Amino acid sequence: MIYLRVQTALTSWPMPATHTVIIHGWSDCSESFVALKKFMEGSGVANVGTIFYADYESREDNLTFDDVVDGLNDEFIKQGFIDKGGQPLVNLNVVVHSTGGLVIRHWISRYYLDSKASRDLCPVKRIIMLAPANFGSPLAHRGKSFLGSLFKGRWKIGDLLEVGRQLLDGLELGSPYQWHLAHLDLLSGLEPYSAERIQVTILVGAKDYDGARGWINKPGTDGTVVIAGTSLNALKLTLDCTKGKGEGDTYTPYEWSAEDPVDEYAWAVLPGLDHGGIVDSAATKGTLAADMLLEALSCKTPAAFKTLCTRAEKITVDTYAQTQKPRFQQFAVRAVDDQGNPILDFTLEFFILKASKSTNGIARDSKLSDAEQDFSDEAQKLLLGEVHTHSQDPSHRRLLVDTGKLKSLLSNAATLLAEPVTLSMRVYVPRIDGGISYAVDQLQNVVLHHTGAKTNAPAFLFENTTTLLEIQVNRVNTFVTVGKTPRKH
Repeated sequence: MIYLRVQTALTSWPMPATHTVIIHGWSDCSESFVALKKFMEGSGVANVGTIFYADYESREDNLTFDDVVDGLNDEFIKQGFIDKGGQPLVNLNVVVHSTGGLVIRHWISRYYLDSKASRDLCPVKRIIMLAPANFGSPLAHRGKSFLGSLFKGRWKIGDLLEVGRQLLDGLELGSPYQWHLAHLDLLSGLEPYSAERIQVTILVGAKDYDGARGWINKPGTDGTVVIAGTSLNALKLTLDCTKGKGEGDTYTPYEWSAEDPVDEYAWAVLPGLDHGGIVDSAATKGTLAADMLLEALSCKTPAAFKTLCTRAEKITVDTYAQTQKPRFQQFAVRAVDDQGNPILDFTLEFFILKASKSTNGIARDSKLSDAEQDFSDEAQKLLLGEVHTHSQDPSHRRLLVDTGKLKSLLSNAATLLAEPVTLSMRVYVPRIDGGISYAVDQLQNVVLHHTGAKTNAPAFLFENTTTLLEIQVNRVNTFVTVGKTPRKH
């Protein structure tokens, strides 16, 4: 069930009025945001009659993201934000925390991203995301465990220990839901998030949890969400291995393509704040988080928002300089066959080799020297040390990579081996049975990165981003034949 609580009954609104909606995250409720509401009222960016709470029962096992946004749309109609046809009646500012980021992106995608015309009707003008789970949380799959049920589950007769399993499936690292949603808004070509349309400001802390909660900390997080995964800078790379080209030594068994969204948003990493602390800080006068929140809500022009983007970038640079925290890149990997069907069982291996062993994007000589083997072992640890296979769909994986360490490793390898090196990837899919297999013989060393020259692969390493990597592999079988001679089976 979804409902909006209104502090003060409204009578008539000047047109176009601006209203603010606060959307909480998983296992939370609007009660956690009372101080934030009071702070916004006291700061003059909104008043008591124009700030609304949106609540959804996030620990209801049967509730889906589709249910949440459907109910949210119904409530927006009831409150007079939009009419029944979706036409805007007011302008909306939306402040979200954690899972709330997925909720508002899903709502915008579902109701306003059919075309540029529908996009321009969206009533949302500003979104301030506090530690959003745009690309997942390493705690989501833990939340579905028995301990997760025990500590976070509902203690209600009839719903005992429910944790919101369908929402947690979507929140889980590398989920099909996040992949699909990114294609609906970030990779749609409609560019909904910009200085001229929906201004998105993302604030996330750089601090892990302290004390007893510290046992759940994972690398590159604010204790709950992946810092790199809060950013909307989601490049998609496709490695199409279904139609090779060329002959002999010039044969290349794959081709690359890239989709690079041009969405514009402000993204700031703030020092000293963890996942919950950023909400408290944003509600406290004089803090950096509160200052950024107020500036984001007050941007009246595209130029003002671009100034905020520049400020956010500088804050992020200063935060990493101050904290010396490593920067990570998250990879959401998906494997499919030439029919678009998921490949549930596949393996990726990574190698560092002398660049002279590579031609046409393939390392033809894959025999490793002792030094190359050592560097390759280190690359394996860096690229697969934080791999997660989605619990419901193993064709989706998540990798988290410390880009600074990986670049340093490649540089050291090039120095020691006295020539440029390549980072390459082996794609392996096991045979299904005697007559069905995948064409991976030519995919033993696909070059991803070359330290000394440009390859046919798009740029691969970008810190503080999520890169979607789709691997398309040809599935072949010997069970279908056409001939002039009859056969008996």
